[in-house]
Amino acid sequence: MDQKVSDELSAQRAKLEQAPTRCVICQHRLGRSIHFLEETGDVPEPRQSWALCDACNDAVREQMRLSPVRGSLRLRVAIGLVATERSPAARRTHLGELTDQRWEKLLFWAFLLFMLGHLALIVIIAQIAK
Repeated sequence: MDQKVSDELSAQRAKLEQAPTRCVICQHRLGRSIHFLEETGDVPEPRQSWALCDACNDAVREQMRLSPVRGSLRLRVAIGLVATERSPAARRTHLGELTDQRWEKLLFWAFLLFMLGHLALIVIIAQIAK
């Protein structure tokens, strides 16, 4: 019996030593607030668990609230949907895509610079023509 208890204690120590330091989804460092989500119920094996930061946990909870899926795989689907938006690989693919606000700023400054460039060109031509 003592051997079984010591094995359980050593397994718990190993888990504590291997505590996650980064969010599974966004890879940001986990501070003092770590949210553990674990699959329960009749989900297919292997059951999974995730360590999330505050922002990803809130996004998963919101996705679960909005999700029409009500089955046992609800958490897994929500984690997958949030990960497609928030993972580092997803951020790299969206890097080239600009939002409407960014496009407006880009167009504003581009038009302003081209206008000033043309004005300078007109002034230079007018000076040459004198």
